Amino acid sequence: MGTAYFIVLERPVAGLDTSMDGKSLAKEVADLDWTAKETGVRPLSEFVSVNPEMAREFLEGEGVSTSDIPLPELQKFSAEDGLKSVRMLFREIQAWVPGAKDTTGVLADLRECERILEVAAKQGVRWHFEVDF
Repeated sequence: MGTAYFIVLERPVAGLDTSMDGKSLAKEVADLDWTAKETGVRPLSEFVSVNPEMAREFLEGEGVSTSDIPLPELQKFSAEDGLKSVRMLFREIQAWVPGAKDTTGVLADLRECERILEVAAKQGVRWHFEVDF
C-alpha cells in the first residue's frame, strides 16, 4: 500500500471532499522539506500531527504500554499557513529540470492540498496532516 499524507480538518465542511492520494507527498517528503526550507516556507512535515488517543490505541495495539509515555497534544494549523507552503512548493517543483525526476504525482498531491486548504481557509477551519502507513 505505501505511506501517504492526508489532510484532516478540525471540523467537516459541507460539500468538501477531503480525499487525496498523498503517496507522492510521503515518498518525496525529504526533498519537499529541503525545498521548503530553501524557499523560506514551513516544511510539510511540520504540519503533521496525531490525535493522542489514536496514537495511544495504535501503540497499545502494537503491545507498547503507554501509561508512562506522555503523548503530545494534537496540533492544528491555519489553512493560510498550509496554502503558503503548498503554493510555493508547487511553483518550485514545476521549475525542476524537466525529466530529472517524475513530478506528476507530487504536483497532483499538492493541487489536492491546495483545493482542500482553499476551502478550509474560506471557512476558517484549521487542519493538520496525518500519515497513513
